[in-house]
Amino acid sequence: MKKFLLTLCAVAVMLTACIKKPGEPVETIKHYKIEFKIGGLNHTVGEPNVGFPTEPIQNFVKQLSIVAYNTETGAEVARQTHLPGTANFGKISFELPSGTYNFVAIGSNTEFGINQFYEADKNNPVYSTYPNANFHYWQPSFSFLDKYYKTSDTFFAKTTGLQLNKNQTAELIMERIVGLLTVIVTDKTDYAVDLQNDYSAYRFDTQVPFGVMENDFMSGYKQSKNGTINYYLLRSSGINLNIEAPVTKSITVSVPKNKHTTLRIQFETMTVNTTVE
Repeated sequence: MKKFLLTLCAVAVMLTACIKKPGEPVETIKHYKIEFKIGGLNHTVGEPNVGFPTEPIQNFVKQLSIVAYNTETGAEVARQTHLPGTANFGKISFELPSGTYNFVAIGSNTEFGINQFYEADKNNPVYSTYPNANFHYWQPSFSFLDKYYKTSDTFFAKTTGLQLNKNQTAELIMERIVGLLTVIVTDKTDYAVDLQNDYSAYRFDTQVPFGVMENDFMSGYKQSKNGTINYYLLRSSGINLNIEAPVTKSITVSVPKNKHTTLRIQFETMTVNTTVE
């Protein structure tokens, strides 16, 4: 009986300690607003990614997404995406509890999914922790083995460990994460190029592309009769090309990001002159 009474007394003391007395302040978690100023965008591959554009952001990219992650847990806590027709395109802000966050921004002229690739599922968002988060250019097939060539001019920026303890504006300088390849066959007037193995996705944490083209149904096939053959590429090395004129010959090249690489190929001898600008 004594033990029971002692237990009741202990519980009563704990409850009393937890009850706020009249006039005592109630502790609340403060929220702060963070806005983003997007810089680094330009129209020409090879230009440095510096400064802030004087043109509207939608002149540079068709989709802009910013994602917020809790630095400690890695959990995604907020996301906004702007597409053509979005009012105030590029003006993105979040109101978040005080804390430490990672912010990631992606802008591209090809629409993309975050942590997902099948475009039919674009209205069913998928969430992932920061170490596993990524973007994929939207793919028309539900199969992970079917990856089409979809790369276009694409920019990326991130800031990690940002302490949010007041209203503030974060400057995000976007870097171009693709290179541009031009292929010219100098001794043929009618030829085609078939790109074999660009990537279709990009990891936020490590900033490494992945998701090689497979079963691409000739999505990387281009013909000279349709104009200059150009490719934006996420992949920067080990890029395999088949040149048809009309027999097929193969070549492997490198294309550094934010550089315009031009190949001038003498097809009969497969002599290649490369310029990088």
